[in-house]
Amino acid sequence: MSARLSVVVATGKPWPEVRACLDSLRDQARALDVEILLVDGDGQGLPDAAARAHPNVRRLERIGASVFALRAWGLSQASGDIVAITEDHCRVAPDWCERILQAHREHPEAAAIGGAVENAATEHLVDWANFALVFSPFMSPIRDGASEEIALQANISYKRRVIPEDMGRLGMMEFLFNRQLRERGETLVADGRIVVHHDQSHGFLRTYATHFHNGRSIAGFRLPNLSGPARMARIGSTALLPPFLLYRTLRNVQRKGRLAGGILASVPLLVPLVVCHAAGELIGYLRGPGDSPRHIA
Repeated sequence: MSARLSVVVATGKPWPEVRACLDSLRDQARALDVEILLVDGDGQGLPDAAARAHPNVRRLERIGASVFALRAWGLSQASGDIVAITEDHCRVAPDWCERILQAHREHPEAAAIGGAVENAATEHLVDWANFALVFSPFMSPIRDGASEEIALQANISYKRRVIPEDMGRLGMMEFLFNRQLRERGETLVADGRIVVHHDQSHGFLRTYATHFHNGRSIAGFRLPNLSGPARMARIGSTALLPPFLLYRTLRNVQRKGRLAGGILASVPLLVPLVVCHAAGELIGYLRGPGDSPRHIA
C-alpha cells in the first residue's frame, strides 16, 4: 500500500494571501489524494466561496496563534504517513507532491527530507537580502543525500513516526526540531528535485522588523533548554552573530555559483538585516520571546 501525503500550510493573513500556494497544490492534490491542512490564525484565510475551488483542503482555525503554533497543530492533526510543510507565500512545483512521495520511497530511513527553495521575489533588493539570509543554503543546486542541514518550513516533509504529539507551548521551529532528530540518530536527506518558489515581499521596514522578531523567537525557543552559563554564553555570542551570518550567507552564494548579481547588490541591506537578527536574539536571551512569535509571517 502506498504512503499517503498530508501538507500543512499555516497562515496568519486573510485571503487571498494563500491563494497562489493552494492553486499550485490543487491539481496534484486531486490526482494523488493529498490531504491539505490550512491552519488559519486569521479567521479569513480561506473563505467559504474560495474553499469550494480547493476540495482537498481541510481548514483548521486558531485565531491569533503564531505560525509556529499553527504548524505544530497542523502536524498533530494530519493523517498522512508523510507530512509536508510549506508556507502560505510559496508556490510549489507541479510535481512537488509526487517528488516528495518518491523521495520517501527511495529513503525509507529518512526522518525528514528537504528540497530546494528558489527566490520568486526579485523586484526589490531588500527581498533579495531577505531570501539570501534565510534560504541561500537551500537554493539550487543542493547536494542530494544525507545532510546535516536541509530546507526548513518552506519545503520539508517528515515521516509521521517522528512527529511528537506535543511540540510544546511555543509550537514548532523546524531547525531546532531537525537538530533534535539528528541528536537522536535520525537521518535527514536533501533532494533537489523537490522545488518550491518563495515569493515574500514585506517592504523595507517590515523586513527588518521580521528578522528582529525571528531572532527573538529563536532565543525564546532555546531558553527552556539553556542552563545559566549556557544562557550567558548565548548572550555573549550575539556580538559575533552579524559577521558570522554575513560570512555564511556570502559563502553559500559563492558556492552555488548563481544569482550572485542580485544577492551581492543587496549586501548593503543585508548588513543591517543580520544586525537586526542578532539584536532580536540578544533581547530574547535577556527577556524571553515576548510576543515576537506572533509577528512572524
